[in-house]
Amino acid sequence: MEFRLLGPVQIWSSGTRVALKRRQERLLLAVLLLEPGKAVPPERLIDLLWPDAMPDNPKRALQVYMSRLRSVLAADVRLTSGSEGYAVHAPHGRTDIEQFSDLVEQARRTDDLEHRSKLLADALALWRGPALADVTSEDVRRRLCAGLEESRWAAEELRLSTDLALGRHQELLPELASLTTAQPARETFAAATMLALYRSGRQADALAAYAELVRHLDEELGVEPGAEVRDLQVAILRQDPVLDLVAGAAVPRELPADVSILVGRDDVLRELADELVSSGRPSGVPAVVCLYGAAGTGKSAAAVRLAHQLADRYPDGQLFARLQDVNGQGIAARTVLAQLLRSLGVDGSEIPDSLEARSALLRSRLADKTALLVFDDAIDAGQLRPLLPAGGGCGVIVTSRQPMLGLEDATHRELRPLPEETSAELLGALSGLGATQVADVVPHCAGLPLALRIVGARLALIHEDVADVVHALADESQRLDYLVAGDRAVRASLDLTLSVATAQARQLFACLALVGADEFASWVAAPLLDLDEDSAQQVLDGLVSLGLVQPRRLQPPRYGLHGLVRSLAVELSGTTADSEVERRYLNAVLRLLTIADERIDHAVTNIELDRGEGRELPAAERSAAAGASWLDVEAPVVRAAVGLAVQDQPRLAGALALRMNGFLAIRDDRETRQAVLQSARDAVAGVGEAELEAELDRSLFGAFAQAGTPPDHLLQQAERGLASAERTGRVALRIAAMNQVSWAASAQGDFQRSLQTAQEMVALADTDPEAESSRPRALDQLGGALVMLGRIPEGQVARREASALSAPGTRLHAIRQVMLAEALLADADLGTSHVPELTAVLADAREIVTRIGDELGTAHVDNTEAQLLILTGDPDAADAMLQRAAEVLTRRPDASGAAANAIGRARLSVARGRRAVARRILETAITDDPGVSHAVQEMRHQQHLLGLD
Repeated sequence: MEFRLLGPVQIWSSGTRVALKRRQERLLLAVLLLEPGKAVPPERLIDLLWPDAMPDNPKRALQVYMSRLRSVLAADVRLTSGSEGYAVHAPHGRTDIEQFSDLVEQARRTDDLEHRSKLLADALALWRGPALADVTSEDVRRRLCAGLEESRWAAEELRLSTDLALGRHQELLPELASLTTAQPARETFAAATMLALYRSGRQADALAAYAELVRHLDEELGVEPGAEVRDLQVAILRQDPVLDLVAGAAVPRELPADVSILVGRDDVLRELADELVSSGRPSGVPAVVCLYGAAGTGKSAAAVRLAHQLADRYPDGQLFARLQDVNGQGIAARTVLAQLLRSLGVDGSEIPDSLEARSALLRSRLADKTALLVFDDAIDAGQLRPLLPAGGGCGVIVTSRQPMLGLEDATHRELRPLPEETSAELLGALSGLGATQVADVVPHCAGLPLALRIVGARLALIHEDVADVVHALADESQRLDYLVAGDRAVRASLDLTLSVATAQARQLFACLALVGADEFASWVAAPLLDLDEDSAQQVLDGLVSLGLVQPRRLQPPRYGLHGLVRSLAVELSGTTADSEVERRYLNAVLRLLTIADERIDHAVTNIELDRGEGRELPAAERSAAAGASWLDVEAPVVRAAVGLAVQDQPRLAGALALRMNGFLAIRDDRETRQAVLQSARDAVAGVGEAELEAELDRSLFGAFAQAGTPPDHLLQQAERGLASAERTGRVALRIAAMNQVSWAASAQGDFQRSLQTAQEMVALADTDPEAESSRPRALDQLGGALVMLGRIPEGQVARREASALSAPGTRLHAIRQVMLAEALLADADLGTSHVPELTAVLADAREIVTRIGDELGTAHVDNTEAQLLILTGDPDAADAMLQRAAEVLTRRPDASGAAANAIGRARLSVARGRRAVARRILETAITDDPGVSHAVQEMRHQQHLLGLD
């Protein structure tokens, strides 16, 4: 006879259920069986049987129930009574409680994880529901079964930890969801859920599970999670390798499966194989070969084929690691090292924390070994270098999109698209149709093995007609969809996922196509939905939880859409286009950009710009107040917004481009600056926004000048800008454009025209009240022209006044301070009489460029201050400054900066008694300068001052 208490109370005998109809009788038996052989006082039994209303004679009723129980129990199960109470005696193992306890105890004693998991699963399968589920009230049941229920949850915890150790994290997820619902405050279940989600590649969901635990504990119990689960959350945030499964193989064999057909790569594979097995390398230098090429050229397939061909030559193992995640982000070398070390048998607790220590441990483990390491999709040499062994017996195969510059000892080979003949051979073999029959398909596949394999699979497996394939590929609107083998299946899966999202989430998903950037912050959701930030974040989190939006970075938090997911969003956006949503989003971007732009202090606009409108975004606005550092992250979003605005919102496009202009100038992002301004200018032209057009023309001139555009083209742009300014009828804009005409004339060496234009600017500024604020700009050009014409004292006066009139603390003020210093240094005494003034103006300029992060501006300050240091007798410090400036100017070419650097080096050489060296420096710099310009004129003036002409 068996007794089942883990659920509804039941008695079974020889496979047949024994009926006990009265609830009190089943409860009485269950209470006695909870502690078999132990007497239970009648008072306690009476209290449990009748907690609310007792019968007239409860002791008599208890005796009747005991008598009925005796009548149904088997002979080997005895009910006894005595002075201490009633007890039941049965052979051990007759209750499912005892069976459960025995199985759990066996599980705890075994070290075999598979066996332990089975024992625990068998034990937990005995539970058919809450213990004593149908015999008493919930309150009484909890009093009786609290310890038993705790044993159940402890067994569940042990089984979960066992299955996680066995790598069954994905299989556990549905069950963990049920367990955490049933026991939301049990931290061990939450921790298991977090770890299972993390190991399943769902870091965001793992962190969400932790947040749900925190919320429940706070709302229901008013407590915080314990240290263990808090530590787990931190480890997940850090992507700590200690959370990963430990590889158990002593000799790793990690190569992916080889492809069945690989053509057109025999020569390069043969060459690289010879390089890897060559014995001519110095001791301690591993053989490294790099296969690089564009996406789809078959780099990974070729690398895996090469590794399989050579696997027998590396008996100590073959290791494989991908160096980019699914989002195309580089995986940190520290993380990859942890993976490699575990593959080599290093216990997780023994893996050191720092990158350097991990790299050293890998080299130690591979010393005197003959192992092959394959690294797929490397980002750059910096990521790869810590992963390389030092043993000469090891080999390394690397694939990447570009050559691994910095790995000088490696052999690099580019994989290019296959020629048409080889492409036809591959496609013919894959499809089974032969090269001749698929010849018409080949030109549409661009020689990419990836495209050829997709088409080959369709021809071989779906048996599509070759003519239909050619027709589909010839249509550009279908081509990319067709060349994604699983696209239709992916589309169906995405549609199904999207169908369970909320209406707001579906709306946001379609609107995210408007963002345009590969990564974005959560604030974009607020204007797209016209919600506050917190509400929009909740909708975005819903898309994250469904896997439709991916967390890309945790700090600062960034999100993105996988390529195919974005394709679906773009399609949905096209069917639900809403100009109001677009206008609201662009205004939000403009408002945040305005906040950031005003913190940069570049002072480059001459007109009042729109500031953006709409709902406030307090958190995003606080972030935008960081200025340039905010734009360092958000620039792709802003640039994409300009691209969106030029289509239908030209005024917003112009405002966005001009607000972004100062940041791009400071960061010296020349290509982006020109593209953004030009696209906005084209959109604004002819739509009645004359002032915007004029200001965009003026800003474009600045972008062209910064990029080193030839002087004749600069003058054309300046004259175009002057025409735009004159159409506005505003004198201030006309002066701003004339400023550029004067500058461009000077760049051509026409200093008389530059002076004449500058004098006209001063006259306009003095006679028109609206243009009074333009006087500093006019003085800039007047001072420059006078200096170039040798009227140095007059030029100094003009530049002093320009600097005094400019807004303190701005980038423009820093530029004027440097120009003033250059004019002071142009004196016949090389600036000796102006040392105190030079010291003050350069200190002011340095503070500004340092604060706003203007690297090119810092180089100009360095060039000029170096000349001051020469005057004050510190040539070594001057030398260091000039070298620092030269390094910046190498990365960011600038004609005036290069000239100033040459002048500084020439002055330093003269100060050190090396006049021949000084003469050679200036002559070389003048020769290298294209044409006659103010830079050349300044260098020739310095030749004369230094007596080198």
